Amino acid sequence: MAHQHGGYFSIDLYAFNSKLKKINPEYKLISALITLILTIVFNNIFVSTYILFLMFFITVNLGGMDIFEYISMLLAPLGFIVLASISIAFGLSFGQAGEFYIKIFNIYIHTSRIQLIEAFELMIKVLACVSIMQSLILSTMPYEIINALRSMHVPKLIIELMNLIYRFIFILIESYINMRNSAISRLGYHNFKSSIFTFGNMAGNILVVSLKKANAYYTAMEARCFDGDLNFLQEEKKLKKRNLVITVLNILIMFAIWIITLNYGF
Repeated sequence: MAHQHGGYFSIDLYAFNSKLKKINPEYKLISALITLILTIVFNNIFVSTYILFLMFFITVNLGGMDIFEYISMLLAPLGFIVLASISIAFGLSFGQAGEFYIKIFNIYIHTSRIQLIEAFELMIKVLACVSIMQSLILSTMPYEIINALRSMHVPKLIIELMNLIYRFIFILIESYINMRNSAISRLGYHNFKSSIFTFGNMAGNILVVSLKKANAYYTAMEARCFDGDLNFLQEEKKLKKRNLVITVLNILIMFAIWIITLNYGF
């Protein structure tokens, strides 16, 4: 799983190497959804913090993922979360408002303790929800999640679109990497002007390549007797009672944290 020049990381590799891959995928999907819903419904910073550390423990300690790789994967959504939180924490006005403010020309950038607390709580909650989904995809192969959704009677059209779109993303990434390496070998990025020119050509070529590859892959599917159903072989993984006990215990802990903090006015 070492990083190679011009390459990229695939989430499939993390899921394939996870120590939790032998657990029943339907159980993992349902447990993640229940935990996600409860985290949103409780809307409690202590519950969100508990879930954040729990997902870290599950993915790193139990799943065997490297701690630095896990943190690096959280940094990408964290940037968007912080930007969204800033828009909630701060406001703009033409007059004095809030407890703290900065005047820039005739515009006041203001905030208050309540706004800052709300923004921080929202940031922790969203990050906890993201960590739940990341823990799921870092321990479960994509086709297992898709088959689990199929067994939950999600519409067939949505299932097939999910599968095709997910796989086609990596086809486009591979095409982009090949184009980029080719451009680098031809000094396509040696200055700003050439970088802009190269980027424009690559953007246009990606569209053309994507159309060609889509047609080629559909032809290949028809050649293999595609009849409208995408079927994949999947290893049967039995659901263990101890896993159910762990999920129930986790739900009870979430309820206990919510009730205790609610009684103390948090």
